Amino acid sequence: MSKWLKIKRFFSFAGVLILLAAAFAYAMFQGGFVSWFLFYSFLPFALYLVLLFIYPVNFTAERTVSPRTYIAGDDIEVNVTLTRRFPFPLLFLVVEDVRPDSLKHKEIKQMFFPGFKKKLKMTYTIRKVSRGEHIFQNVRLKTGDALGLLEKEKWIPCKQAILVYPPYEDISYKSIRNLFDQGGIVSPLSSHDPSLVAGIREYEPGDRFSWIDWKASARSNEMMTKEFDRRESDDFLIVLDTMPTKTFEFLVKFAASVARAIIRNGGKIGILLGGKESLFIPPSTGEGQLQAIFYQLAKVSEDRLPSEENLFENQKIVRKSAVILIITSKLTKKMIDMSERLPGNNNQIIFFYIKGEGESTEKMELKAAAVRKGLIIQSIEHDLQMAFAGVKQA
Repeated sequence: MSKWLKIKRFFSFAGVLILLAAAFAYAMFQGGFVSWFLFYSFLPFALYLVLLFIYPVNFTAERTVSPRTYIAGDDIEVNVTLTRRFPFPLLFLVVEDVRPDSLKHKEIKQMFFPGFKKKLKMTYTIRKVSRGEHIFQNVRLKTGDALGLLEKEKWIPCKQAILVYPPYEDISYKSIRNLFDQGGIVSPLSSHDPSLVAGIREYEPGDRFSWIDWKASARSNEMMTKEFDRRESDDFLIVLDTMPTKTFEFLVKFAASVARAIIRNGGKIGILLGGKESLFIPPSTGEGQLQAIFYQLAKVSEDRLPSEENLFENQKIVRKSAVILIITSKLTKKMIDMSERLPGNNNQIIFFYIKGEGESTEKMELKAAAVRKGLIIQSIEHDLQMAFAGVKQA
């Protein structure tokens, strides 16, 4: 409770005592039926005010939400239960479940007339909840007397988090595979098979220590590593651009849809989120991986740190992924240059570019330059299925 509310309550209580003393003095000096009638009529209100001032409003609150994970756009039913031990007669009680700032919803209030009741229950529904982690902290109670002379307020800690996952659409995994076939990419989903040695070559930064061919290195007086045949793999990495944009929620939805489609079909996928607090989840498979990616996509927010900075800082782990899917709505020259410099991935990087209304000549030139450098640009609008309907070269 704030200091101002405490001062206000004290002056209200003092004012009641002054009124009671004035009514008593008036009855004593004036005498007669009317003066004493006024005093005795006000006395019950004054006594109730004194008791209400002392009463600690000893409620405890419990909030229940089941299930605790939702998809953006769902309706959420919330139950708040208030209980107390001492049944002090309250004329009214305003209950407010204080909504978090992340939740775009009107105030959640309800009035009760509890009397001597020990248990109260408030039920409300949050319509079309937005994506994110919404943390409820407090339940606010407000009561007072019939004359409005005294108000009491109490904040009850009642912390609970509601996780709302991003929406997604069902995308055919076959269409994702067809993307590479139609684009003419040679074996983009591949990885080294250590059981099949195809030859030797000079050592390159990033090669494993176990790949070094010591005999060949001794003969040539240079570090040489074994070169392996490549086998088919389903390793993907999503790089989500978190720069502020009107289409940010659509970017998150697209990332969630792709991750779900790949994992549900046995593929491996990881995610790299941009921003000041960048986060990297290495490619893996299974329902646990999907839950981890969805959890981060539920909490991700816009950030002004460009994603190309994260690509630069994490290039050693990024380049190990078979296919990198960069999801963005702001194609920049710096991002294209950074992608080109990632070792060994020039023909395994795909830009999924969310088109805006009326693309500028500069953007079209950037796309053409990216294609000339061997990168793939996929322009998408509102139909996620069409994002994998062939490779667009500009």
